Amino acid sequence: MAVTVNFELSYGQLSVFNSALKHPYNDWTDQHVSQGFTWRPGSVSFSSMVVSGRHSVEIHVVNHASPVRQDAVRVIEVPFEVPADGAIEVGSISDTVPLSLPAGSFLLRCEFMPPSSTDEDERVRLTFAKEDTPRFAVVRADPELSVGDELLTTARPAI
Repeated sequence: MAVTVNFELSYGQLSVFNSALKHPYNDWTDQHVSQGFTWRPGSVSFSSMVVSGRHSVEIHVVNHASPVRQDAVRVIEVPFEVPADGAIEVGSISDTVPLSLPAGSFLLRCEFMPPSSTDEDERVRLTFAKEDTPRFAVVRADPELSVGDELLTTARPAI
């Protein structure tokens, strides 16, 4: 399965969450900002390369993740559980797109690519890899990130 969605990103975060969550967005601590993501079961937000603007997001559901894209400047992987009803949302605080994915445990990879021209939307690829071992990893960090020895893998809902 592959689909591309476009939406307006706000507050510098790209979020993926279970549609049934009452409070789907996460609070960010300084450590979350430094590592580029905040995570709790059913909700993950990735720090984007820009604060706001149109984003073109390719979403792939695969059995195994392919190699990281050569042009990706920031790559983060986290576990993600798609609920039994498959209802998730992808987007930002101001704009989300509902999706229906196969239920189950996934390795969710978020890859940010630079725009190829000044008038192009920011480009992101989200890969849900079904049979890969879910893990937390900053696979590729750009200069905006400052990843420490240990990733913070808990967050509180933003209320």
